[in-house]
Amino acid sequence: MTDEKKGSPSFKMDWSDLWGVGKNALLVGGAAGLAVVAQNLQVLDLGTYGPLVVPIIAIGIDSAIKWMKNNAK
Repeated sequence: MTDEKKGSPSFKMDWSDLWGVGKNALLVGGAAGLAVVAQNLQVLDLGTYGPLVVPIIAIGIDSAIKWMKNNAK
C-alpha cells in the first residue's frame, strides 16, 4: 500500500506551492474588493437609474464571487 503525497516535501516549498499561495491570495483579495463594492452600493447616487443599475451590479458581483469560489480548486 503506497501513500503518495502531493506537493513538496515537508518544510520545503517549490513553485507549485508558491503558485497555490499566490492564487489563494488573489482569490481573497478579489473577494474582499467585491465585498467593499457590494457594501457601498447604497451610497451610489444614480438618480432615476438607481433601481435599474444597482440590481444589475449586485447580480454581477454575486456571479463573480461564485465564479471565484468554483475555480479556486
